[in-house]
Amino acid sequence: MGTISRFLLLALVLGAVLLRVAPLAAAALSVAPTRLELAPGIGSDAVTLRNDGDRSVLVQVDTFRWTGPLNDEALEPTRELLAVPSVFRVPPGARQVIRVALRKPFAGTVEEAYRLLIAEVPEEDDGQRGGVRFALRLSLPVFVTPPGAQARPEWSLRRRGNGYLLVLRNTGNAHIRIRSLRLRSQSGDVVIAPDEPAAYVLAGGRHVWKLPAAPLGRGGPFILEAESQGGPISVPLSVEGS
Repeated sequence: MGTISRFLLLALVLGAVLLRVAPLAAAALSVAPTRLELAPGIGSDAVTLRNDGDRSVLVQVDTFRWTGPLNDEALEPTRELLAVPSVFRVPPGARQVIRVALRKPFAGTVEEAYRLLIAEVPEEDDGQRGGVRFALRLSLPVFVTPPGAQARPEWSLRRRGNGYLLVLRNTGNAHIRIRSLRLRSQSGDVVIAPDEPAAYVLAGGRHVWKLPAAPLGRGGPFILEAESQGGPISVPLSVEGS
């Protein structure tokens, strides 16, 4: 893989969190919506990029196939997804519509996942010489979901060394997005809530949360409570083998 492709993959991984930290970073770029869902029969949609800053911004858009956790092994540059325009300039106070479409009709039975990377292209600015200016990058998920596809989450709690692993396997044919997560005791008290609960788990994928040992005591039983895009989840759990 070339140097440019590696840079874009690294930028995409970092961009996954920039929707939260972007206001602190630099350019005043925003995008809506922050995710796209394409139906097989409606293989196109659009996002609108807005420049609320006081300077013109050069932007590049790249598309990636997404197969698992956000790292460079799970992100592959792809031509299956088309973004137009791919390079453009947004003046101060202006907007740009980016059309996103599949190049070929989708006929699969398992949801396909992509990432759209919208990145500011750094330019030399006489007014910025000697200082530091960060280039903003936004990473948006794009899903192509077959009719009737759904996630099937399977949860487990395992002992590992001095701690525990909370594991979510998705055996369904569509993704699940976990927004919040906590373990409660049978009496209703919160035993633990992971510091980083949010996660996307793609079809056929899994996600692992590492938990400290002390709050879990003798291993349960517990009630796992989570919020997902499909609604609340409540599952009884005990540590496997306890």
